[in-house]
Amino acid sequence: MTRRQHISFIFLFVLLFAGNGFYQVCLAAEPTIAELKAELKDPSAKVRKKAAVQLGKTKSLDAVPPLLSAAADADSGVREEVVKSLGLLKDPTAVTMLLTTLQDPVESVREQSIIALVSLYLDREAEFIVTRVSKKVYKTVNPFSDQVGSDPSVIEAYVKVPPSVIDGIAAHLVDPSTNIRLDAARALGVLRAQSAIPKLLDGMKTGDVNLKIAILRSLYKIRDASVDEALLPYLKDSDKDVRVETLVTLGLLRSKKALPEMQRFYDQNPDTKVGLVAFQAISMVGDASSLNLFEQKLKDPDKPYRMAAAEGIARVGDASATEDVSRAFIKEKEYGCQLAMSFALYRLGRPEYIEKLISGLDETYYHEQVEAYFLEIGAPAVPELIKNLNNKNADVRLRLCLVLGFIGDSSTIESLKPLLKDSNSSVVSEAALAIRRLNAKS
Repeated sequence: MTRRQHISFIFLFVLLFAGNGFYQVCLAAEPTIAELKAELKDPSAKVRKKAAVQLGKTKSLDAVPPLLSAAADADSGVREEVVKSLGLLKDPTAVTMLLTTLQDPVESVREQSIIALVSLYLDREAEFIVTRVSKKVYKTVNPFSDQVGSDPSVIEAYVKVPPSVIDGIAAHLVDPSTNIRLDAARALGVLRAQSAIPKLLDGMKTGDVNLKIAILRSLYKIRDASVDEALLPYLKDSDKDVRVETLVTLGLLRSKKALPEMQRFYDQNPDTKVGLVAFQAISMVGDASSLNLFEQKLKDPDKPYRMAAAEGIARVGDASATEDVSRAFIKEKEYGCQLAMSFALYRLGRPEYIEKLISGLDETYYHEQVEAYFLEIGAPAVPELIKNLNNKNADVRLRLCLVLGFIGDSSTIESLKPLLKDSNSSVVSEAALAIRRLNAKS
């Protein structure tokens, strides 16, 4: 036993067996909710602030009433911690108070109020089944969708947000604080706030560059393709970043109205990052008029072009391209491009290529790409995916659960139930979440 191990052993022994010593002192040091409630009325703001923090950490709904009473504390630091704790406790009864604190004169309190309101609906009632995969659930189109920003968070489709919450947050798109305006824009995307679209579009007209970009990303999260016409003017915005983000968003929304402008961007920016983004946007639209361009780019020396070309062909779905894709697949060395071409060939009537896609679920750097393809293929892929739920690889089983939770239907639930007893706890969690989603759809 090393000296360090010996000291650690002695410390553990003292901690566990010291009778009336250290261990019992630690237990006694934990204040009760009643004690913390009393401390919320202490003359010292420091004491009240600490009590507010500790009440949030209790994770007990019994802590909500005293926190609600303290939300009007004279000290802004206390109010901020009260709001944070209400967000942690995720009790819907706090909504009315959080809408009130949303009007607080102090910026940090308003900011925490937005965060707390969003937290009430993000992963609500699902803490025990939030896995490392489901946290990334928004990355469900293809790797191009990462352009919506570094935060893929979005509420579950079955979660309903009260109009008062949407309206309260949307009102802060014109908040005096730049940070609050950005927080409001991002929050509306996370909440899938379709009713806030008119105010978001107004924000595009008056906002600065950062707000415009935040709004564009939220409009994609909301996924109402009818906004495309209102976004077309921003392809000519004075700021390059706004122009590019608009291009990305219109591609992700698959706007055929924007296709001529996408083609213009591509033609005028050869061999540049903007040109590639334009081509990827064209690929996302997947219109038959772009088929010749996609077939040409299957032979491009750059991997991103070959991948986007194959994806575009998959979306066009014209079987006349099958031979070209097959030849390209045989010559292809890059795994990501092989997967994209397998996606295309499957969509072109070659069902055997689904096996190549399923094998990609076992790949650390490529599984999200494959998940995206299955989510796009939808219901036709379900029977084959169900057959693979007994895959020996736990990661594959887990990722299949993720996909089936979105593209399956009520009949898929029976196939998922055995995985609730899987030997891997993450698979159990993902299967439970998939069943929850499918039940909500039925």
